[in-house]
Amino acid sequence: MIKKWMADIREKTKDMNREQAFEYIRNYYWYHILIAGVLFALLILVIYHIGWGDRRKDFYCALVNQQIDFDRDRRIAHDFAEKSGIREKSISVNSDYQISYPGKELEDINESSYEKFFFNWAEGDMDAVVMPESFYRYCLEQDGEYADLKSWAEDAGMDAETLIEDEVLYEEQGSFPALYINKTCLSDSVKTGTDDPVLLVFPKDAGHEANGRKFFEYVLK
Repeated sequence: MIKKWMADIREKTKDMNREQAFEYIRNYYWYHILIAGVLFALLILVIYHIGWGDRRKDFYCALVNQQIDFDRDRRIAHDFAEKSGIREKSISVNSDYQISYPGKELEDINESSYEKFFFNWAEGDMDAVVMPESFYRYCLEQDGEYADLKSWAEDAGMDAETLIEDEVLYEEQGSFPALYINKTCLSDSVKTGTDDPVLLVFPKDAGHEANGRKFFEYVLK
């Protein structure tokens, strides 16, 4: 198509000087140039998406129903990268998850956050989640499963019993599926409440458990 346009332009402007040719092209071919520009931009977007845009992260942490603050998210990712040795570009901390659920109805939110959250969880792309206790229970009702953090603490050489006594580990019928966020280094970065404590959980079937364990150690040390 472009070759045809160029041949047509050359034929019709062969007897014109440069200024006349430019004026003719501007008057009669501006929409062709616009279409070509749009097609070129789409091509660049496709190339970027294939080459760079779809790279999976090595660690993904979601903050549910926290203030959306991408600067804070980047600071957490940067600090975790420095402490863990994981490349910062492969770490994602994302607070763009405003989710309504029974007992917690939010206004003026993007409804796609709900689908995105549970899709990423089901695909194993959600490695850690900061969430209110009420949402933790809602996820249980949706068959969500959490890693056993007492065993993670023991594997890391931590004193699990002390973590339990100090109420760092959240207990649920004899298991320990979460951390109280106010007992971690993230306490100053997230909004907490007494009526609905904020927890940090690690989905059981997360795709990057090794890096999840590094984050677990990072927030406690």
